[in-house]
Amino acid sequence: MPFIAIWNHKLIDIKEIYRRGIPKTGPFTCLCGKNLILRQQRTAKQSPEGLPKKYTEHFYHPNSIKGPHKSCCYANTKKNPQSEWHQQLSECNKYDSREYLTINPKTSRKHFVDVYDISTNRGLEFQHSPISSESIQSREETTKLDWIFDVTSQYIAIWEELIMCEIPTKNWEQAVTACKNKVFLHTGKKEWILLEDRRSFHIEIENKKRNVWIGKIQTFEDVIRQTCLKNTLLPKGKQFLTSSQEIERVGILYGRCNDSMALLDPLIREFVFGIEFEKTLTYAIKCVAGGGKTTTLLKLAKENPDEKILYLSFNRSLVQEIERQPIPNLYSYTLDGFIRQCFISKTHFNFNIKIQHLRPSTFTDLYPWFRTKPFTMKQKIINKYNEFCRNTSFLNMIDFMKSKYPGSSYIHLSKMWQDTCDNKLITFNGLRKLALVQHWFKDYVDKRYDMIFVDEAQDFEPIMLEMILKDISNPKVFVGDPHQAIYEWRGAINSFDYLPSDTFHIEFYNSWRLGNPACTFIQNKFPDCWIVPGKNNSTYIHEDISPPITMKYDYLFRSWRHLLKTAAKTPHIWINNYETKIKDIKKLHSKLKRYPMSKEEKLSFQDDLPKFLITLDFNALNNLISNIEKNLVTEKESMCRMFTIHAYKGLENDNIRVFNDIGKDEINLYYVALTRSKCHTYLI
Repeated sequence: MPFIAIWNHKLIDIKEIYRRGIPKTGPFTCLCGKNLILRQQRTAKQSPEGLPKKYTEHFYHPNSIKGPHKSCCYANTKKNPQSEWHQQLSECNKYDSREYLTINPKTSRKHFVDVYDISTNRGLEFQHSPISSESIQSREETTKLDWIFDVTSQYIAIWEELIMCEIPTKNWEQAVTACKNKVFLHTGKKEWILLEDRRSFHIEIENKKRNVWIGKIQTFEDVIRQTCLKNTLLPKGKQFLTSSQEIERVGILYGRCNDSMALLDPLIREFVFGIEFEKTLTYAIKCVAGGGKTTTLLKLAKENPDEKILYLSFNRSLVQEIERQPIPNLYSYTLDGFIRQCFISKTHFNFNIKIQHLRPSTFTDLYPWFRTKPFTMKQKIINKYNEFCRNTSFLNMIDFMKSKYPGSSYIHLSKMWQDTCDNKLITFNGLRKLALVQHWFKDYVDKRYDMIFVDEAQDFEPIMLEMILKDISNPKVFVGDPHQAIYEWRGAINSFDYLPSDTFHIEFYNSWRLGNPACTFIQNKFPDCWIVPGKNNSTYIHEDISPPITMKYDYLFRSWRHLLKTAAKTPHIWINNYETKIKDIKKLHSKLKRYPMSKEEKLSFQDDLPKFLITLDFNALNNLISNIEKNLVTEKESMCRMFTIHAYKGLENDNIRVFNDIGKDEINLYYVALTRSKCHTYLI
């Protein structure tokens, strides 16, 4: 005996007959398609206990033959219980539009649509529970359906014009992709979400990684206009579903999958150009290799023409590139160049000031007392002076020596620092220390500039960073790629590791140099490397394969030792900065044969060149150079151009070959080498 029936295309139960005043004579139809009759409650014969027995009201199939009623497969079917949310949304609509029967004429498949508008032949489904893709497809075969999913208990946030909703289950992640028509997410707030893009995205919001949908912000009026609600919604329903509470807005998003990075990168770049930079705040832009960071800074300067902007970089070639741009409000300096400018402004020295370079060979010209002292003693004094100048914790020499070298004499070092303060000993290290101690930037920078750009921030001077962060109140923008921090051996630090906790961090993901599959290879090779191609070119990384004989390529080396040895047996080569480097190598070789090199001096080299040269006598070195020069041709005629990786940073070529002399712990150096090619990289 069925407990539900179809009346006027609606699914009803017996209670609704009385509640809605439906005629008890129907007509009623069973889910199986046959007619039903309502059997009302009546008193039967007495039970064995002598009490009246009541029959439960139910529907039944009429039987013309005397006997029991016809059986039916839907005999015990009852209405499925609805969630509170589902019931509330249903009751927001006209009664005649609810649970409306739709049938596919070709397959006879039936479905009771949550809300249906007969005038437009369009329905609306309210989804609160799990649902399979097959079920969605089955329902949509009966009529055109739009969908509303309940996400009122999910994490939802807005950034700019994007609205994100954390995906509650894998089931729904798959289900929305099966929906043919519009999918809306009911947030319970003022904003609704239209899912035009049904993909899921991995993003990071407020220090937490989330799997989300990213949709289009809608008002409830937008939802009404685009669905059958415009004809079915009751006034009380509109009032119930309209909220004034707004969804939280976040400051920035971070892409954590290929799809989210590709989607967000152009939006984040445009967002940067619209930032109103706040005084005293620090901004950090992390940009991948080939990501156009310098181009971004140039455009940012053009977008703020009324701001006087100071541009600082450790890299002289970048400063020269900036200087070639006709941007009148951008003032570019190397770090040492700017320190020199501050010194001249403060002391009124003329521009021909001579910066001294402390070396054991020239040290006695400044301090004759050391003329008869050993080379190593002079070098140690110079090293300690430079160590003090680079140290951000101690502001006077005596405290530094007592802490770092207790028991050691500091008379000569105190004299050197006093000479520095009196402008008698002028070195770049000394000037930086003076600027820190005397707070030059506080007076000089804030009065002349409105904003500071720091390029290549992953390789920066500790002293300069200390002054920029503590002595400058204007907005500061640090730009760089943390994976390209390769100058630690020279005393540089990765600024991104030392910025204030309230720094506003921004990420760029597109590389205009690298394509796939190289980007995917690099992502998998380096932790937290978020990089995707910015255009549709292909870049390949070949392991254990040499370039074709006819291919021109650039050959990158970790060390000069392996570069020189390879150059001696490779024809048609050109070596970057060869003449200058060979002169330096000859001088170093001669020095090594006469004096032992201190530990500090060895650490000042980017590779093991001293260790290699000490193994060569003068004949062996000359033979090596002779063999190299037999293979040298002009850069234009060369088939192979040779560079150290440090020298090649910032450069690119179609084809790159990388020598296998990079240490396993030198992951950043390996990253730099792998991100130089536009077409092919060969790892031997």
